[in-house]
Amino acid sequence: MNIVISFHDRPANEQVAYFARRAVTNALDRFASRIKAITVKIRDENGQKGGVDQHCSLAVNTTSGKQIHLHDTDSSAESALHRLAGRAARIVRETFARARKRGA
Repeated sequence: MNIVISFHDRPANEQVAYFARRAVTNALDRFASRIKAITVKIRDENGQKGGVDQHCSLAVNTTSGKQIHLHDTDSSAESALHRLAGRAARIVRETFARARKRGA
């Protein structure tokens, strides 16, 4: 499970990158054998102005070729990432469960 984290319209922040990697790993580690890559993009929509403008997106590419895209915005990137990781775990679990039912 390859995890790529990138920052757009804001300076790279090692603490946020570490948090993102940890949140995604904790949420999706049990599916690691079926996930090819995860891309996390963190963007500050308003620059230095502040506000609810930390936009985070998460893309999960499975080994079967399925792609899952999620987005969230909050005043802190960590809050948005935490929600995204939880949603990603639920959606990935449901996606694999549906695929298993179809194959049975």
